[in-house]
Amino acid sequence: MTTVAFAHPVYVRTIVDCLNGRGVDSVTLLTDAGLSWQDLSNDLGMIDLLAFRQFAYRAIQRSGESSLGYLAGSMLQPYHTPVGIAAVSGGSVREGLDFLSAHADLLFPTFDFQVQHGPTSSTLRIRPLGPMCDAHVFALHSILGWSLHLLKAMIGNSPDEVVVGLPYPQPSGHDVSSSLFAKKLVFDQACLMLQLPVGMIDRRCLFADQEAFKNAAQDCLRQRSEFGFGAFAERVRRSLLKQLAHNPVAAVVASDLGVSPRRLARRLAQSGASFSGIKDEVRKSQAAWYLQHTDLSIETIASHLGYADPTNFGRKFKCWYLVAPSRMRQEFKGVQHP
Repeated sequence: MTTVAFAHPVYVRTIVDCLNGRGVDSVTLLTDAGLSWQDLSNDLGMIDLLAFRQFAYRAIQRSGESSLGYLAGSMLQPYHTPVGIAAVSGGSVREGLDFLSAHADLLFPTFDFQVQHGPTSSTLRIRPLGPMCDAHVFALHSILGWSLHLLKAMIGNSPDEVVVGLPYPQPSGHDVSSSLFAKKLVFDQACLMLQLPVGMIDRRCLFADQEAFKNAAQDCLRQRSEFGFGAFAERVRRSLLKQLAHNPVAAVVASDLGVSPRRLARRLAQSGASFSGIKDEVRKSQAAWYLQHTDLSIETIASHLGYADPTNFGRKFKCWYLVAPSRMRQEFKGVQHP
């Protein structure tokens, strides 16, 4: 079964702390999701998306807290990770945001963080790199809580000037959870967005310390290295997910990752993987997800996966699952999602 590295264990540990503070038996929830304390203590590993989905779903059910994702993200302290330490110890909010954009994937590898600076404001956009099913909103709320908490630590007070954009329609009625997020909210955005006025972005960080920043940045680079060759394969998956519809060849992905095609092949071989094998795995898992969670036509799904000819997609799908795509969709309709 294809696994997708979803988040660093420190994030899930924070959710556990949040649950424990509400009297929820987190051990049972972890066990039900196939997770253990060993998984949460391995800072050189990542929590799988499927396991996280099951854990988050049950956590919200048991706690009765619809804003659990946001609350847990807010509890993720800057000093919990070198990414957070570097962000708050940079010379300015701008420097902290730039670092966050470059290294937040060490915590959330299935999200893309991009910051864009303009003459009057700077915008941090956070996009998922692939389908996340029912974990999408939970994860976005967590990242929002974490990002706002980092900004508060940078400037020393609540970042009320930040405009938060949410990628879904405005809830009807009095939505208590949304009121927690920020004073300035906009809905129906293309992705999660935080817009900071130029007056905030140029502000000196309250805990600016170039030595601490330098050490934390080195820790981030060391962490990337310690993840090992398996982490490189995950970076290849991330790159493929971003551009799968264009059927990227190895040379394109290599360019995206800043390596030569020969080095790409060599590093994947060192971890026992291959580009064609990873691409096949990504297409296989994405195909099943689209069939289960969308009403897209088979032709459209084929296009999203980079197949110019739907017939070729159908043939490949039968090799993967021994049934036609239409048959699998019928079977999914008869199964209630957990």
